[in-house]
Amino acid sequence: MNLDFHELKKGGFIKQQGRDLFLMRLRTIGGYLTSRDLENIARIAAKYGRGEVHLTTRQGVEIPGVRLEKYQELIAEIKALHLLPGACGPRVRSIVACPGKEICSNGVVDTRAIAGKLDRAFFGRDVPVKLKIAVAGCYNACTKPMENDIGLRGVVYPELAAERCSLCGLCQSICPGGAIKIINDRVSMDKKRCNGDGACIASCPNNAWVMAATGFVVYVGGKMGRNPQLGYKMFDLVPEDDIVPLINSILAVYEEKRKGQERLGDVVRRLGPEVFRELIPYPGRKEVAAGGGN
Repeated sequence: MNLDFHELKKGGFIKQQGRDLFLMRLRTIGGYLTSRDLENIARIAAKYGRGEVHLTTRQGVEIPGVRLEKYQELIAEIKALHLLPGACGPRVRSIVACPGKEICSNGVVDTRAIAGKLDRAFFGRDVPVKLKIAVAGCYNACTKPMENDIGLRGVVYPELAAERCSLCGLCQSICPGGAIKIINDRVSMDKKRCNGDGACIASCPNNAWVMAATGFVVYVGGKMGRNPQLGYKMFDLVPEDDIVPLINSILAVYEEKRKGQERLGDVVRRLGPEVFRELIPYPGRKEVAAGGGN
């Protein structure tokens, strides 16, 4: 069988320990699988592998112990079952996302929807060096967006409908950032201290706090591995419709400015986060001062 192993890696078929043994990497979109998907994966693992799977750190599934001669048959069956192959090598990897507001009580954005958009727009795209994207639905950042090349964290910023406010003080007591203060029967809010967590909106008994704006904080340049660093907070409030064009712009600047095998974070650190941000043609780029891991 005359196969290019580099091309195989693009489709998630990766050499493992052992003669002529490979693993088949499957991806999910934001970690979602149906019960039927799980049944089909189990059947494939028993039929083509050694009856077991490995759950990856990027919410995917790997089936080890696959023989090279079974490659064409396996790929055909995966396609017929509507399972999604993963990827390896220098390309955009699987999009990681938390459950978001659909399930999590802390979620403020629909992470499943944005993960689907990002998967369609970027998964498998050839890039100079591997590139990872993660989406978090709230301030808790469970998917660690600051540790990815590009990380998104959902935010919702409130405003007060003063005529509904009873001055009960609940918002002041539960605000994680300490942004809300009630002094002399007046409610004030320090926007610089607001985490965008939406706690005041969710908890107000009179619906006095309402949503003023929602979107994503965008971090750029995070990575783990041998030389870890946290991503830089590049943009404070990016609407969902702007996310795909913005990431396209970030990748264009990265490819233009990189040297050799630099990761995105290496380029940002070398140029400086402020300089890198200024190169991105996005009108909201001046909204925040870049800072590592903020």
